[in-house]
Amino acid sequence: MKYHALLPATPQMRDWCSFLGQEMLHWPGVKMCHLFGTCAFYHRKVMFAMLPGERSLDSSTAISFRASPTDQACQDPDWCTFELTNRDLVGAALASLEKAYRDSMLHPFAAPPIRSKSVMNFQNASYCESGARLWPGDPAI
Repeated sequence: MKYHALLPATPQMRDWCSFLGQEMLHWPGVKMCHLFGTCAFYHRKVMFAMLPGERSLDSSTAISFRASPTDQACQDPDWCTFELTNRDLVGAALASLEKAYRDSMLHPFAAPPIRSKSVMNFQNASYCESGARLWPGDPAI
C-alpha cells in the first residue's frame, strides 16, 4: 500500500487551484468538500478530483483526478496526477478535470446494502397472536 505524504501547497498553487475549483463548481451537479487539507470535488456521489487547499498529495504542484477507464497513461488504475508547474498549464488541467467529470457521469451509484431481517435488532420486533415475529414494515397477519 502506498502512503501519500500531505505536502504544504504553495500560495501560487492555491491560487491556480482556487480558479480551477471555481470553474468546476459551475458544472451541473458538482459539490466540494474539504478533505485532509485538500478540496475534494464530487459529481453526485462520485469523487472525481482533488485539488490542493492547505495540503497536496504526491507533490506540491500536483492535482489528482479519477482516471478514465481507457486511459493507459496513468500509473495508478484509479487516479491520475497532473503536475501544474506553470500558469500555461491551467487550461490543460481544466480539460483533464472536465474529462474526469464527464467520466464520473458513467459511474453507477453504489447500491445501498440490503439489510437482512435475520440481523435486525430483536427489540424492534413485535409478536402476533400465533407467536410469529412481526418486523417493522411487515403487514399485520
